[in-house]
Amino acid sequence: MKHFRMRSIPVAIAALFGSGAAMAADFDDRFYVAPMASYVLADDARESDDGWGGVLAIGKRLSPHFELELRGNYLKYDANDPRPRLLGIPIGPEPEDTELYAGGIGANLFLSESGRGLFLHVDAMTGDSTLLNAGVGFDIGGENVALRFEALYHDDDSDFQETQFNLGLRIPIGARPAPKPRPQPVAVVPVPPPPPPPPPACSDGVDNDGDGLIDYPSDSGCDSISDADEWNPAPCEAPAPGQPVSLDGCKTGDTIVLHGVNFEFDKSTLTVNAKTLLDQVADALAANPDIIVEIDGHTDSMGSESYNLKLSEARAESVMAYLNERGVAASRMSSKGYGESMPVADNQTDEGRELNRRVELKILSGGEVAVTVAPAKTAAPPPEPASAPAPMADPAPAPAEPAAASSGPAAVSIGFMTFEPEVLTIPAGTTVTWTNHDGSNHVVQFPGQKSPRLREEEQYSRSFDQPGEYSYQCAIHGKRMSGKVIVTAP
Repeated sequence: MKHFRMRSIPVAIAALFGSGAAMAADFDDRFYVAPMASYVLADDARESDDGWGGVLAIGKRLSPHFELELRGNYLKYDANDPRPRLLGIPIGPEPEDTELYAGGIGANLFLSESGRGLFLHVDAMTGDSTLLNAGVGFDIGGENVALRFEALYHDDDSDFQETQFNLGLRIPIGARPAPKPRPQPVAVVPVPPPPPPPPPACSDGVDNDGDGLIDYPSDSGCDSISDADEWNPAPCEAPAPGQPVSLDGCKTGDTIVLHGVNFEFDKSTLTVNAKTLLDQVADALAANPDIIVEIDGHTDSMGSESYNLKLSEARAESVMAYLNERGVAASRMSSKGYGESMPVADNQTDEGRELNRRVELKILSGGEVAVTVAPAKTAAPPPEPASAPAPMADPAPAPAEPAAASSGPAAVSIGFMTFEPEVLTIPAGTTVTWTNHDGSNHVVQFPGQKSPRLREEEQYSRSFDQPGEYSYQCAIHGKRMSGKVIVTAP
């Protein structure tokens, strides 16, 4: 019977591993140690006091949801003394205490994509006895040292059924590695080469004889062309590496892939190089106030569809918020995440996945104006078109007014179950940034709009162009964690 139980030990582990084996592109895969103190409510059949001892686990994250561990367990039960006594002296041999040493394998399945919080646990160990444990746990903390608690059903060789509690720490080993630098592709969306434009020397010809042909001097080397001939403008495409951003030839329906707009590892935080490129994009949009754009985020197919969709949405919103800070009116922009749904290359290769991870600038209206943007140029914010839609604005109770130029950023700090300040009063046109300084995750939710899940030190920004009161709350913790933004007329 005992050998049958030993053969069945891996079954629970394999089942849990299979349910958590979905891989994602980014997660903390460092080894960790987890020393914990143990307390066991002893089975009455042991005829002993409750047990105490400790657990030492060495584990590694294999996916955002799943951890595998090697575990060692020590438990001691102090025996009750049922011997009869004569004149206060016990008669007979002293009962022995019970000590158990066991080691084996365990697994944790976390219920959230963050790999923190509530998890399911199972382990199987053998030694002085065969021990099977299953139950729930809770992991409290960030990427460094965290507090870990477990409440387990404890089976000792099928002879005793008890409840075991473990409390201790989870300590990662080493620093979390930074993502490897990725090469910047020169082109993502191939376009057919345009016909060659006429030579610059041929730009001043005129129709001298009214025959519909533009005439040039005989020594210019130019041929006469019909007034009806059309010269295609320069293509609307991303520049080669090192070249300035240009909106030459861009028109409604065109898309530019913003090579070099990268983010911090597994976050929506823009890198310094990405901000430098977006400064040029902001200047180009400022020089073309009739252009309205959509910022689109795309990912490769590594990870779950829902995870990739949320990540692409958060990164597109981050680009839009930065362009707004640089003077591009929020009413001229919208953002959308497509996740892994629109690949432009093969997701089975590293090169293909690299091409699929991209941010695009889509021209929704306006354009067909040739403008070249020099690097590091600073442009003043353009006036907003009166007819441009405001895709990010919530319905406000106050009458609609034209959006005002940004009066600068404002900040809200997310602490333990609080937004600070709880009520923020700002003029119209202000961008507000929420920063999570709490170890728990939070989601800033307005009616009809919410931020991505904010881990510790992550940010979410939103512009408020219309006067009114905008109430919000944490989508995870509900109304007990709420705030309000009051927008006044500029």
